[in-house]
Amino acid sequence: MQMPMYLQSTYALPCLISLGKASSLALLVTQHPRSHQQPHRLCNKKLLRYRGDARNVSTNWHGGCVRHPRVLHAMDCRAKSREAEQVKEEVGFPDEAVPSASGYLPVSDSSKSRLFYVYYEATNASTSLEDTPLMLWLNGGPGCSSLIGCFYELGPWRVQENCTLQPNPGAWNRRCGILFIDNPLGTGFSVASSDIDIPRDQQTVATHLQYSLGYFLSINPNFKKRRIFLAGESYAGKYVPALAYYMLENKQSQPKFNIASQLAGIAVGNGLTHPRTQVQLHADVSYNFGLLDKEQSLTTHEIASQIINLVDSNEWLQASERRNKLCSWIEETSGIATLLDVRRSSRYHHLRDGRDYLAMFLNSSSVKETLKVHPSDLDFVSCRQSIRSLMAEDTMKSAKWMVEAVLKRGIPVLLYQGQFDAKDGVAGSEAWMRALDWEHSKLFWTSNREIWKVNGKLAGYWRHCKNLTHVVNAGAGHQVPVDQPLHAQSMIEMWMDSSLKPSPL
Repeated sequence: MQMPMYLQSTYALPCLISLGKASSLALLVTQHPRSHQQPHRLCNKKLLRYRGDARNVSTNWHGGCVRHPRVLHAMDCRAKSREAEQVKEEVGFPDEAVPSASGYLPVSDSSKSRLFYVYYEATNASTSLEDTPLMLWLNGGPGCSSLIGCFYELGPWRVQENCTLQPNPGAWNRRCGILFIDNPLGTGFSVASSDIDIPRDQQTVATHLQYSLGYFLSINPNFKKRRIFLAGESYAGKYVPALAYYMLENKQSQPKFNIASQLAGIAVGNGLTHPRTQVQLHADVSYNFGLLDKEQSLTTHEIASQIINLVDSNEWLQASERRNKLCSWIEETSGIATLLDVRRSSRYHHLRDGRDYLAMFLNSSSVKETLKVHPSDLDFVSCRQSIRSLMAEDTMKSAKWMVEAVLKRGIPVLLYQGQFDAKDGVAGSEAWMRALDWEHSKLFWTSNREIWKVNGKLAGYWRHCKNLTHVVNAGAGHQVPVDQPLHAQSMIEMWMDSSLKPSPL
């Protein structure tokens, strides 16, 4: 069986750089901005105070960036280290790394809340710009900023440990423009006018994203005909299928921004999509990686069964809390830094002493000015635990049925994982994929699983049938574009190209 064109590559195997993962701080979103009461300060939490009317967002493209007023003013009462303060003043932003556009996008006609975005246009498009596809990238969490994807994973520039920017050879915006949105409200630099605006479920998340994406496409007439790919990782295993599903289902009820016809495909990396099935694999995966012995594995199985019972009883919050504790217990028992990559000695985008250098970079006043972040003193936190708390009841709910709906519409779907992710990795993903309610499911699983090689070296494994593709990335953990940037770049470019020019299968 010949390998699909979208997985053929001549790239050499890149070197791996061991980096770390995000730290977490809490976020407090204040009362509704129309209130005349003064917001109060709480220790160790973010305090947001409304300033100005966010509805007056300008959409004029000037100097490569969208101009906008201050939307919210933020004050942070947590202490900052002297070194971090020094970095904030010294960090520079190369002119060539300035985004094509950045700013805030509305989530509805009436809400004053805004989603922050950064957009980079395609650098080496193979077609005219009007025919060059666009990609929306979403990080997960929930509460993880998509600027992690932009400046750490797959954007054209990567933040180094010394808080400088270097070109990314594995950037995903060679063949498409990429839009990074901090999602949901309250994440990263996105701002909510009240805590009521912060979503608690996937339908609200999708509704906000659909409006914001439609608004963004309306900024430039050239965007209105360009094909759109939705992509993301981890908890975006819910965001991406939900957005695609609601785009397709609500195309008649969203006359203002009817963008369903532009949807060209969805891609999810190491996604948490069907937690009930995925949690059942934690014990076996941990045991087979050698993280647990047989007795510890049996204990993990027992706890996982309890979590499944909670899910089946619709005890969503308790199920989510138990899963978090279970994963933490496995990490503590095995002594590893993170289940997201069993090889690592530290978490993604952390310095060796535990500091989050990506957050240090984005908190620089010069970087905020370049990205058009307002207010200038709104602090970036890479993963906000308060958003996780607000969406905790959604965590263990399934998005599998939305993947099925997208597949049945004939939309191309790419599901990929890194082989060293023991939390949201290959085994758990394949388990729920085997239960897909899709007419071509049997044909998909009876097709051959092929070896994927790059320059004669193992790059991973793939399986493809009709509009579904599954890829296992060798030598990668949870954040595949970080661990194998050139392979990930090749994978996504070839898949997009094949999706735009489908085979007769």
